Amino acid sequence: MKLFKIFLFIIFIFSLSLSVYSLVNFSENKIDPTSTKNNFYLQIEHGLKTAQINITKSTTRDYQNQFEFYIINESNNPIKIILSTKKNPYWQITSLQEILKTAKINNKQLQLVDLSISHPYATYKNN
Repeated sequence: MKLFKIFLFIIFIFSLSLSVYSLVNFSENKIDPTSTKNNFYLQIEHGLKTAQINITKSTTRDYQNQFEFYIINESNNPIKIILSTKKNPYWQITSLQEILKTAKINNKQLQLVDLSISHPYATYKNN
């Protein structure tokens, strides 16, 4: 009789621990308050800091999947930059660095750089 009580107690403890384990590990979808785009904006911020590009004003257009900001060049002229939130931010910043370097080598003043579409483009300021 005593062995039977011990056996029942062990089964009870085992089933209780199994149910607690299943509740903890196999619960329904966990709610995460962070957006999927938060990682994109963190990568943009990190990439711009790494590239030593300082932005002055930024605007997010979620309905167009675009991130727009302005940078100031050496001659204190604002340059409007548009990036896509669907593309890799590090590649876009690398392309932006190449465009800025090319404009500086050619002694041109940029007005707009749009990297948000499939065929990025840059417009120069007319002097």
